[in-house]
Amino acid sequence: MKFQHTFFYHPDNRETNEAIIHYFEAQKISMQKIQNALGRNNRFIVTEESEETTLSMAIEAARGVLRESNRAAEDIDIIVFVSSTPEHHVPCDAIKIHQALGGKLNTLCYDLNANCIGAFIALDQVSRYLSGSDSAKKALIICAERLSAILDHKNPVTAFCFSDSAFAFIVEKDHSDSGPVDVMYHTDSSFSDTILFPPQGYSCHNANDVIFWDTDFDGSGSVNFALDYLGDFLQQNNLAIEDIDLFLFSQLSLKNIDIIRNYYQIPEEKVPFYSRELGYTGASSIFLALDQYQKKVKKLKKGSHILIWTLGAGYQAGLMLWKY
Repeated sequence: MKFQHTFFYHPDNRETNEAIIHYFEAQKISMQKIQNALGRNNRFIVTEESEETTLSMAIEAARGVLRESNRAAEDIDIIVFVSSTPEHHVPCDAIKIHQALGGKLNTLCYDLNANCIGAFIALDQVSRYLSGSDSAKKALIICAERLSAILDHKNPVTAFCFSDSAFAFIVEKDHSDSGPVDVMYHTDSSFSDTILFPPQGYSCHNANDVIFWDTDFDGSGSVNFALDYLGDFLQQNNLAIEDIDLFLFSQLSLKNIDIIRNYYQIPEEKVPFYSRELGYTGASSIFLALDQYQKKVKKLKKGSHILIWTLGAGYQAGLMLWKY
């Protein structure tokens, strides 16, 4: 199993934190601590005048990865669309993407919303499906978000946290020993009311609703999960920290990455962080980090070990060991 073909699409409009910092500091709200924790300078935002949607960005990313990988839509057996802000609920946007690409009839299409852990789960699911299928060989996973449309711009955490974008990658079954080695999940639903949209549920939804985000929520529970289990997770697979070639950690918070990295004494160069330049892209962030690392630092060698840690609202977290 391998994933080597990726494509990142984003709107043309890039924004910095300058105006947001000025807005909050005029209200005597210090932004330095939040900036240091999250690690943000820029983000991509769909403007109010733009006709771009989550779906249109997803289609652009899907077309881009097919074009650059020299694959055709007819080669794809599964299309999974990962988003917390889909354009449609009925039919699922994966079917709309299938239509836009001209996919073949015998294609499995579905949407997945598990918030920021969605792409992690999608990779886990399609890898297992492809492994167990006699006919399916290739899956296309597309992540897209337009969270700027529903963010609370008066909340200092969310005001400059997220980036509107889409990211696509192809997972292919082959005859090598590459692919998932092990996966572990962790869910603590006592945090299920810390991040909510719609805040009162769809039965009470109105057009002006924005995400409720408890400013005290910092994902520290998922960090503790990594601190408690990461070492044992590797040990049960006969590996140590030193055997991992690249650590793909959730790009939500630089502070959280540094806590885990320092605890396990992981060299900084093995833990890429790109949310400073690109903004936080949600579910795709861990795979976008891989994409940027291979373009800007170096290509991974076949047989390299990757350790993934990420989290989603609610919250749930996961660890995945992948052999490249």
